Amino acid sequence: MKTLPHLRTLAAILSLTLISCTDEPHATAHNDHDSQEEHDHDHESETEQGPENGAQFKAGQGVTLTDEMKAAIGLKTAEVTDAPVPAMCVVSLQIEPSQDLQPAALTPDAATSTQATGWLTAEQAAWIKPGQQVTLRAESDDAKPSTGAISRVEQTAHATLGDFALTITTAAPLPVGTRLLMTCRAAPGEAVTAIPRSALLKTAEGTFAYTLNGPSYLRIPVKTGAMNEDLVEITDGLYAGDEIVTTPVMQLWLSELQVLRGGKSCTCGH
Repeated sequence: MKTLPHLRTLAAILSLTLISCTDEPHATAHNDHDSQEEHDHDHESETEQGPENGAQFKAGQGVTLTDEMKAAIGLKTAEVTDAPVPAMCVVSLQIEPSQDLQPAALTPDAATSTQATGWLTAEQAAWIKPGQQVTLRAESDDAKPSTGAISRVEQTAHATLGDFALTITTAAPLPVGTRLLMTCRAAPGEAVTAIPRSALLKTAEGTFAYTLNGPSYLRIPVKTGAMNEDLVEITDGLYAGDEIVTTPVMQLWLSELQVLRGGKSCTCGH
């Protein structure tokens, strides 16, 4: 019977975290010493010969994969490049009553406004300026996107949800209380060191990328700057020309966790 393609792929990915250092069963108690010596010898030989079960991790060297495993998980690499990375952010807004709207008109059916407000961080406020055009989409449905423009960005004395209060003007009136998602993009700037966003690994320990290290893939810490849905600016840790893994970085990280959490060099617990 043929194995379904998706089951073969799943099995390949799972094997990244299920790497044993030997296929031989454990020895009985009276042969523990001899068995351990044989295991140590076999383990050293396997380390020199490379992974036999698809993947292997070694501290300081990284994750090593067989060609079959690379194909099974769809591993892809690319060179770090220099390219413009226009910053992008998505901010939640709410339609508020316009200043000239009378309280008597504030009914569920009649109250509309072209004014929406939200909050920005200091980093966002550094490049979001009055007059910039933005794209708007209602949070609650799949309505077509609309447009608007930044009206005001003001620093607040007592910030609650952010450091800067944001006001935008929508292209058409919307019911008061409508919640929107605003997408704002900065103008393209100078070329910077950049990697695909899919190459970035964010964990509780920090932000990383996997670089080619001989036959292995080594996880290194990186610092990031501007980012959008496609690219991430790298301010420290990588240089143009370095080769990195673009996908699947999470599977490589899971293979490390199996070893690092146990404090062993192989997942069988020896």
